Amino acid sequence: MEERILTVNDNVIAETLESLRKANRKANALMESYKPVLHGERLMTDGELATALRVSPRALRDYRNEGILPYIRMKGNILYRESDVERVLKRCIRGKMTLQSG
Repeated sequence: MEERILTVNDNVIAETLESLRKANRKANALMESYKPVLHGERLMTDGELATALRVSPRALRDYRNEGILPYIRMKGNILYRESDVERVLKRCIRGKMTLQSG
């Protein structure tokens, strides 16, 4: 039986290396888009929520200060539980409250 040394120029090795590169790119993309969860719940940052609701960060601050929007302060960052935001929006849709501040 003839022994053969494989190099990076061999098709089997080249295909394996390309598969590893693709897997690495996918893993990096997943890590970049990863959002931490707290007890299985997604947390949103001030910027993410402002963008999603199409309001200014100042409006979010007003909602927090007026007790309209629950939040978590963690190491100087403001975070919102997705379920809290949904609950507030549902109350607004039902007409039980408004998000107008001031």
